[in-house]
Amino acid sequence: MAKIFVSYKYGDNQVHQELDQKYWAVETNPLTGKEERINEATGRGYANRIEEIIGKDNIYKGESDREDLKGKTEEQIWEILKPKVHDSTVTLVVISRGMKDISESEGEQWIPNEIRYSLWEVERGERTSATNALLGVIIPDRDGSYGYIWGSSSCEHCKNIRMFQKDNQHLFRILGQNIFNKKEDDGQKCPGLSCGTRIFTGDHSYLHLVNFDEFISNPNTHIEKALEIQGKVGEYGVEKTI
Repeated sequence: MAKIFVSYKYGDNQVHQELDQKYWAVETNPLTGKEERINEATGRGYANRIEEIIGKDNIYKGESDREDLKGKTEEQIWEILKPKVHDSTVTLVVISRGMKDISESEGEQWIPNEIRYSLWEVERGERTSATNALLGVIIPDRDGSYGYIWGSSSCEHCKNIRMFQKDNQHLFRILGQNIFNKKEDDGQKCPGLSCGTRIFTGDHSYLHLVNFDEFISNPNTHIEKALEIQGKVGEYGVEKTI
C-alpha cells in the first residue's frame, strides 16, 4: 500500500451528517481536560473514516483542531508540513463544500499549502521526493448531494457525462488548475448541434476525482488510478503553486 497524506478541512460541517458518530472528531474539553466527541460530522470525521479504510500504518493526516497558519512564514509552514508530506506518495484531498474559507487568502489555509508541498520535488537527506499522485475524494454536502462539484447538461448527447468547471468556487485554485491539464488533450466537441460542450474522457486530469461512496466501495482502485496517472506525470502541466 502506498503512503497516503490526507489533506482535509478539520471543522467543515457542511458535510452529510449521516456518517456514523463513532467517526466524529474527538477534542479535549478545556474546562475538564477530558476528551469528548463533538456533536456533528465534519471533515475530520470523514478523514477518520478514510483512515479506517486505508489503515493507520498507511496514512498521515494533516490539519488538527487548533492549528493556525496566520502569521507564519513560508519557511515555518514548510517545517511543519515537511515530515508528513515528504514520506508520502499520494496526496488524498477530502473535498468538502465548506473546505475553502473565502475570507482568508489561500496561502493562509492548510489544504493548498499541503497540496503544493506534496507536489514539489524536494531533497531531504540522500533522497529526493517525487511529485505525489493527487486524488480528490468528494464528500456529499449536508443534503447528501455532490452537485456542488458536478454539473449537468440538458443535451441528449452529453447529459449522462459528469460536467465540471475549472473555476468551481468551492475548490482551491491548485485543485482547479490540476483538472483538464493533460498537455495533449483538448477534449472533443459534443455532437449535439446546439450544445458545443467540450467533452473530456479518460485520464484528462492529474487530479483524479471520485465521489466518497465510490471510493469507500473500492479504495484501492482509485489509489492505483492516481498512481497510474502519477507514472505519466510528464504528460501533464502540473500546477504546484498557490
